Amino acid sequence: MPTRSRTYEFVLGIVGVLTAAVGAWMYYVPTDWFLGGLVEGWYFGMFIAGGLLLAAAFGILARSAYVENHRFDLAVTVYTVLALAALGGAIAFALFLVL
Repeated sequence: MPTRSRTYEFVLGIVGVLTAAVGAWMYYVPTDWFLGGLVEGWYFGMFIAGGLLLAAAFGILARSAYVENHRFDLAVTVYTVLALAALGGAIAFALFLVL
């Protein structure tokens, strides 16, 4: 079976990490900054978006690793656990934002 490019997974993962990093940066932005009024809720939204993007990237990586090997090996398990952890983090920040 020919191997396929994992460009989509890596792009989703990098965008997810960058989105979460912008959210972390916005957490420490001073309120007297010209976008300071947006800071109060935006970092939760950025964490949620980053978590969802990372969950999608790790989920696609897990599926592609399973399709390549046709069995549940360490790579599939690790990617699945990372996808579930990212999804759990996104859900937790969504609950923090709502509550």
